[in-house]
Amino acid sequence: MKKIFWISKGNVALAVEEILSVTERKEYKLVGDLVIVDCDSVDFSRLAFTRAVYEFLFSCRAKDLISGMKTFDWQAEYKKNFKLEIHHTKDFTEKDLAVHIYDSIKNPKVKMENPFTKFDLFFEDNYVIAGKLLFENKENLDERRAHLRPEHHPSSMHPKLARALINLTGIEKGKLYDPFCGSGGILIEAGFMGLEPVGYDIDEEMLRKAKKNLEFYKIKKFAIKKQDATKINHKIDFLATDVPYGRGTKKINCEELYLKFLLNLKKILRGRAVIMFPHFVNYKKLIKKAKLKIKKEFSIYVHHDLTRKIAVVEKR
Repeated sequence: MKKIFWISKGNVALAVEEILSVTERKEYKLVGDLVIVDCDSVDFSRLAFTRAVYEFLFSCRAKDLISGMKTFDWQAEYKKNFKLEIHHTKDFTEKDLAVHIYDSIKNPKVKMENPFTKFDLFFEDNYVIAGKLLFENKENLDERRAHLRPEHHPSSMHPKLARALINLTGIEKGKLYDPFCGSGGILIEAGFMGLEPVGYDIDEEMLRKAKKNLEFYKIKKFAIKKQDATKINHKIDFLATDVPYGRGTKKINCEELYLKFLLNLKKILRGRAVIMFPHFVNYKKLIKKAKLKIKKEFSIYVHHDLTRKIAVVEKR
């Protein structure tokens, strides 16, 4: 069954790949800020860059919309009450279009607040795409931004990005590892997604902060351990991490650290790792030297001194 994913604007490529990873699909159609995928229903609440998900009903040229609405079987999709919302047009009003749905339903009821059945019409160029709402993302990830946590670190990423990194691993359940966990941003989101977060770091102060933050958000099933990421000696299926940059904190040889980590990752990785690097390091060269392969990559602009590079990594 086709689904319509209404994505947030900003990083379209990342939003699309997150959807494909969660739905386990490769084919999609991008129309404006809509991603159309033929897939089964999954846990849509996991998605960070998706605003809402709809069941695909029909599409048509804008000039054929009225006839299309009159012939569509709205009764089959209607339950209890309904509301119509339209997007990206000033050529029609919701009231004028809703009457065609109303007239085709037996004993129709309109409910403007919290309707049981919500229909949306998206106008893109000269076409209209109709959908029935399945999921609306109402979670406010801004409430978990780093500076609002009991313990924070200035380099922590936004919860939305942390969640996207986790989704890019393809994990459905079980343990999600972050070997450079810092104050726990990725671990927190993994916990909210129903996963089992496992965080490693060599800095005991960071581990203390991560533990306090996880407990503050009532994440119960987690593990925190002092561990050198270059010396992990057990197998890992899913890993998401933001490697330390060494700017503004401790001076480190980034390339040396990253290569040691990647060489060890080659030995222990069974599934997929999603790693975020700073732009000023040649991460592609290091990944190649470690005999790993980049499946996908994305760029996230932070400010004029930093662009984050996301690499989805697997074994060759």
